[in-house]
Amino acid sequence: MKKILTLAILCLMINSSVLSSYAVTGTETKKEAGIISLNNTITKEIEPNIATITFAVENTANEAKKAASENNEISNKIINALKAISSTQTDTIKTTNFSVRPVYTTSATGKRTIKNYMAVNSVKVETKDIKKVANFIDTAISNGANRTDNLNYSLQNEKTICRELYPSLVKELRLTASEIATATGSSLDGLKQLNVSCNTDSAVSNGRFYSKSMVAMDAMSEAPIEPTPVEAGKIKIRVYVNADFYVK
Repeated sequence: MKKILTLAILCLMINSSVLSSYAVTGTETKKEAGIISLNNTITKEIEPNIATITFAVENTANEAKKAASENNEISNKIINALKAISSTQTDTIKTTNFSVRPVYTTSATGKRTIKNYMAVNSVKVETKDIKKVANFIDTAISNGANRTDNLNYSLQNEKTICRELYPSLVKELRLTASEIATATGSSLDGLKQLNVSCNTDSAVSNGRFYSKSMVAMDAMSEAPIEPTPVEAGKIKIRVYVNADFYVK
């Protein structure tokens, strides 16, 4: 009786082992059906349709109130001059930052005292008329702006362009995957995963343009002042797609 019972238990253990192995093998079989992983990138160059320029007025005075007052006078002059050449349909002009802070000096003994006060006012211009950028720069610096913080070119319809490029790239990858599968005697059996991304290289120019009055004060500069040369160039849009396809 004990031998029969032992044999029955042994058979049960063998059957359980086979069932467990089948379940794992079934999962592994599905995974090992085959995967074709492909990726591709499209780069497209497009002319920008938005330009953003930030001008700044920076001045100092013995009193904070005087520094602020003098800065406001110059800044208002710049803003009014920019508005005179701007269009409400294509341009936006606004103040983005204003500050007044003390400037300290340190004596030989290490004592800090206030030397004067510095006022800074930043004015940002955004235009959809790229051809007006040089005119905005010349107008701002000729009316008292003593530096620009940045000049940036971008695209208004960046996301739309990305969406237009995705389908063709995905179709190309699927066609390539199908050709590879056929060459190996297989066929595609669905999509496992798809990753897409879209990036742009914005055209950025960092630098400082000085007012014509400051240039004229330079004794070494006697030549006529030419308009500021500005070249927008083109913005690169890169679309990346990675796709994993099942094969059978």
